[in-house]
Order: sequence, then structure tokens, then C-alpha cells
Amino acid sequence: MKSTGMDPFKRIAAILGVSLLAVISLGKIEKVYLIPFSHQDIGFTGTQLEVERYYIEMYNDLLDFMDSFPDFRFTVETFWQFDCWLRSNPESDLVERYSAYAREGRLDFGAAYGSMHTGFTNDYVISKSLEIALSFAEENGLEISTCLMNDVPGYTADLPDILAEKEIDYFVSGINDAYAEALGLEGSHNLFYWEGPLGNRVLCWVSKGSYAEGYWIKSPSLLQNYLNNLELSGYPYSEVAIMVAFDNAGYFPGAVAYLDLYSNWNDQEVELIVSTPSEFMRIMEEKYGETARVYKGDWSGWWEVVKTGGPFSAGAFRRVQEFAKELDEDLERTDARLKSSLDINLIFYGEHTSAVTAGWPGKLTLEQNITSNASVVELSTKAYSQLEMLLREMADELLPQEICVIAPGEGQYYVEIPADIRKGEDLCLKIGGELFAGTPFLREFTDHWNTYSEGYCFLLPLNRGVNVVEVAGYGTNTEEEFDVDKHTLLEWKESEKGSIEVIAPCSDGSYLHFDLRLESYLTGSPKTFSQIDATMSSYNRSVNALKEIITLNYCSLPISQITLAAGLLGGIEISVVIDRKELPTVSYKDHSINYVLSLGIEGVANVEYRGARSFSTMESELAGSRPPFLPFQSYMLLDRSDGKTVVASRQSFSFSLDERLRFQLLRHYSYSATSNLGIVPLGENEPGTPDYLVFSFYIDTVENGGFEKAVAFVNLPFVIAVETDLASEERWLQ
Repeated sequence: MKSTGMDPFKRIAAILGVSLLAVISLGKIEKVYLIPFSHQDIGFTGTQLEVERYYIEMYNDLLDFMDSFPDFRFTVETFWQFDCWLRSNPESDLVERYSAYAREGRLDFGAAYGSMHTGFTNDYVISKSLEIALSFAEENGLEISTCLMNDVPGYTADLPDILAEKEIDYFVSGINDAYAEALGLEGSHNLFYWEGPLGNRVLCWVSKGSYAEGYWIKSPSLLQNYLNNLELSGYPYSEVAIMVAFDNAGYFPGAVAYLDLYSNWNDQEVELIVSTPSEFMRIMEEKYGETARVYKGDWSGWWEVVKTGGPFSAGAFRRVQEFAKELDEDLERTDARLKSSLDINLIFYGEHTSAVTAGWPGKLTLEQNITSNASVVELSTKAYSQLEMLLREMADELLPQEICVIAPGEGQYYVEIPADIRKGEDLCLKIGGELFAGTPFLREFTDHWNTYSEGYCFLLPLNRGVNVVEVAGYGTNTEEEFDVDKHTLLEWKESEKGSIEVIAPCSDGSYLHFDLRLESYLTGSPKTFSQIDATMSSYNRSVNALKEIITLNYCSLPISQITLAAGLLGGIEISVVIDRKELPTVSYKDHSINYVLSLGIEGVANVEYRGARSFSTMESELAGSRPPFLPFQSYMLLDRSDGKTVVASRQSFSFSLDERLRFQLLRHYSYSATSNLGIVPLGENEPGTPDYLVFSFYIDTVENGGFEKAVAFVNLPFVIAVETDLASEERWLQ
């Protein structure tokens, strides 16, 4: 780890700027607050289970150390580590001893369950990640005023609003700024108010020296040199916090700092205090709160892209978090215990250490790496299964005769009902006495949204929650046969190296012109894209009462299929299928290969992308350099010369925009640098998931309901069907 230094000109400018502040002078640092904690970094030093066992042992031992050294203070950085200990069923008097230390101010609990990838998770998951620690605090008469998230180099613009809603006053972060200048503010340590889109503010302390800045300071002389350099750099305050932690290192870094620094400190001009984040932040607020600068903006994105190493599980997570947000109270009433387990799985998957990777070089054995990846996948697949169970319980409460369709909000949705297809016949449904006819569909590749391979598709008006659907039966299709040419909406053609040029209808009656292609890049060269030479083997066009569908099949791997579907009311769906078995072998020196969907859309002047809750722009008062790919939550708005265009994504959550709009689909590793075998083939990246991966997008104009259609596309309802074979039931419309 290293901090990003300032060049001499920036340092001089910082000193001159600070000298203009009346309240804050360039005086000598008078108080140093050492803040010991253990940085939670699951999957870095061991598997989830191994790290869990370590924290159980650590919290079994910590009390004795705190009893022996009354001046020692400790902070529970993120609550999962303490929750591991609580779930080991410790004696109640031990829990009370920790609570007593917290009430005395010797133990500080951070509010977050983990250091979250806030650019990847929505506001629901971030909010839930705070509730577990806050609930424990309420039960034990404690106060939690600070949220710590460390290592992650940047956070979503919505975080201040979410923290304020939970009555969290302070945010503290030791960011890992070794790979980029994530925070654009001058100086190595920054005190500022961060204002969210809703106007809420939290007081922040961010160290570019990371959470481990004090870990490397092993003697009083090194600490004195550190403070001298900090003063010379223009540090404006008479107090400074130094975090003393390392990855899953327990209280030992803090103990070393206590014994080697605190106990041996003899500088009469500088007071050394073993402290907590909350104590330090209260002091900084009292002294400097009135003059602290206020900043706004999103500065997330540098690490979220690692989640694309597990594209199938990341897609499942995204599907579940949106439904959990929209149906939160309904799911809670249905089965609170199951809902709580679902929430924890979502939180844990959104944590910064939960990613399918090749492991950090030399840290894990091959077996540990495979186990770690499987554990990450299991978090997502469990959450998806738990959501299905909760939705089925919701449906069962209404005792449906046939089928329940569960929607996250009111609106019109395409709904696919599983059934055998009968030639020349329609399947008909009744909702609230109104009759709807479906059109048959066949699907070669399924995913978490389109889960059935055949059946009938309907366009249905649905209410939020459970919609009971009655199967009216099969009936002869009395509509005239479609004239394919008459109902043609899509125009497309193949161009150089298999690029597809498309003209598609939009909801406002206009047509969108764009081209699409699949590209790849090596992780070490994120701005050097190579077009995949796509060779088409066949194509098929089908038209029904709802959509015109173009299916393009490919013989050039790993691309397997591209589907273009134009709704008769406007808007276009794009689906790309990648055969994971045919991904290339990438040398270890190249780390990994990434695949992107690349769109050429003319006239894009600006882009807004949805963060955890609200839309952000590329401009930010906090962000330094922006990452090659920015995370977003499902939707982006393109400002174009002829109006706004919405682009919605189901599985992909990272984009880049220069001359083309690109969406990161997946990252693939071939080798792992293991601790026991050296550099060896990793094998299956995402254990237990399908070989064929589907990535789907929707594009439309915002006007005339285009955005609402995009929302319906992303939040496709769940269909809960009874265990009957519709094809075997001889029902006919009367």
C-alpha cells in the first residue's frame, strides 16, 4: 500500500490556501489519536470460514488485554467480525463486559456490517448493512455515531443520505489509494462535510494513507518523522488521527502501537492518545465543524468491477436486491427470519471482499481460492432461493388456483407463463375478470429474469405485490397470420468483422440508429479494446402480437447468440449470450481478460447514471481520476441532440463512455498464483454456475413511457406457478 503524494506545486498551493483560513492555522500538531482496529478482509488471508474462526478467537482474547491495559481502546471496524463471535454463543457476562467497555468509551462499534462496494449495491443493501450493529447497540444501551468503511477507494454519492437516515453523524475511511487518485481533495488527510443528493450531511475523515498507515510506524522516532512530514505538507489541524490496523490482524497492531509507541512516548509537546473514531470525530467537529468545507458527488467505482469475475452470481444479486427493496415490508411480514437471512446474504455479497477472483498472489492455496469463490457464489444463489421461497409463501397465503405473478410495482409488464405450446392455439389468462391472450415463445438460453424455455408471453397490467392469475384455457387463434414484411420494425445489417448496425423504433415514434459489437481488453490495459471477430452461422426472424425478434447465431466463440427484440409499442431489447467454456486462456502476466458490449450511439453529449438511489453525473466535487469503468444501478440517461435516451441493464453494472458506450460483461481468469503450488490453472472461475451467460439491455427514449418500460424490463415480475402441467389440462374457452 502507498499513499498518493502531492507534487511540490500542489503542496505550496495547499499551504497558501490553508494560511488564508482564520480559524485554522499551520501550528504544530499537538495531539495524535491512535485508533486500533482489525481490518475485515475476508478471502484475502483465508476463506470465509477460516476468517470467521479467527475473529471468534480474537474476541475471546481481546477482553483480557483490555482488562490488563486500562488506557487501551479498540474499535470494532465492521460488525460482521463481532457478529461471528456473538454467533459462537459466548457467555452473557462476556457480552456485557464488551457493552460496558463501549458505554465507558473504551470500545467503539462502527455502524457498517462490512466495508461495502457502495457503487455495486443499492440503497436498500447499504441501509440494511447498518441495521445489524444499530440493533445490537439498541438492545445493549449503546450509542453508535460513526460508520467505518476501509480499503475501498471511493463511495456512492448517496451514502451521506443513507447514513443520516440512520442517525449516523460521522464517516471515517482509510482508503486504498495505491492504484489511483480516487479522492481529488488536496492533502493526505481530509476533514469535510459530505452532502448527499437529499441535502443530508455527515462529517468525514478520509486518510489516503489507508487504514494501515499506523501499522508501519514501529517506533517513536518514526512517528515523529511522520508528524514532521505531515506538518511540512501543510496539514492544517492541531489534532490528527492515525489508524492502526491490518488485514484480519486482530488487536495485535494496536497492541504493538500501545506498547511500543504510547508507552514509550516522551515528547512533551505532542500528546499521544489511544482513542476511537467517535471520540476523535467529536473533537474535530467541536473545533473545526463550523469551518469545514462541504462537498457533493459520487467517487465510487475503482474496485466494483471485480464483481464481474462472477457474472452469474452478480446478476442474481442484482435481481434480488431490487425486489427486496420494493417489497421489503411484505417480505418481512411473510417470514421475518428468512427475510433476515436473505438480507445478510445480500450484505455479505455486497461487501468489498466478496468477489470471484484468482486470489491475491501467494496468499491462498489453490483449494482455498476455489473454496473462497464457491462461498461468494453461494451467498448470491442462497439469496435468490430465499427470495423465491418468500414469494411463494406470499402467494400461498392467497391460495391461488393456478398462478401468481408478483410485481415490485404497479405497471405493465411482459410476463412469461410456462406451458407446452399448441400449434394454432393461444393460452388465455384472466386477471380481475379481464381476458388476456398470450403469444408462444421458445428460448434456448434462460437466466434469472427469463427462467422458462417455452410457454406463452403476455403483456399484463399488474398491481404491486401478488397478482392472482386464472388460467382461462387454450383457444383457437382467430387472429390473422402476421405478414412479416408488414410488421417489420427492426432494420439491421452485418458490417465489418461482424458488427451489427441497427435501426430500432422508440416509444415516442422516433427511430434509434446504433451499432453493436463485442470487444475484449486485458485488465492491465483497460482502454485498449479489441473487437471480437464475430462470424454469424444463421439468423431467424419472428413476429407476433407483442414483439419482433431477430435471433443471430454465431460460430465464432465465445459469443454464441445475439437477440434483438423490438416491442410493437417501441423500445428495443438486446441480449448477448457468451459461452464460458470457450473463453480463451490468458497468461498469468496479463492477469485476466474482460468482455464488453460496445455500442456506437451518435450524438451523446452527456450521461447520467443511477447510483445506489439517485442519478449522478460524471462531474464530482470529490472524485479525483475516474476509473475506466463506472458502476451504476441498472439505468443511465443519455443526453442526445434529439432528447433523452434511457439505457437499462439487467446483469451488467459497469460502463465507460468515450467515443462509444461500453458495458462490462465479465472478467475471466485462467491462472492463480497460489501459496502451495505456485502459478497454476484456476479452473472453473464461478463454481456451480451455467456455462452460457446471458446479458440483457433495453434502449428507448425517455418520452412517452420509455423510462417506465425500462423499469419494467429490469424489474420483471416473478411467476409462481402451481405444480400442474398446463398442457395436459383439457380446458377450452367457452
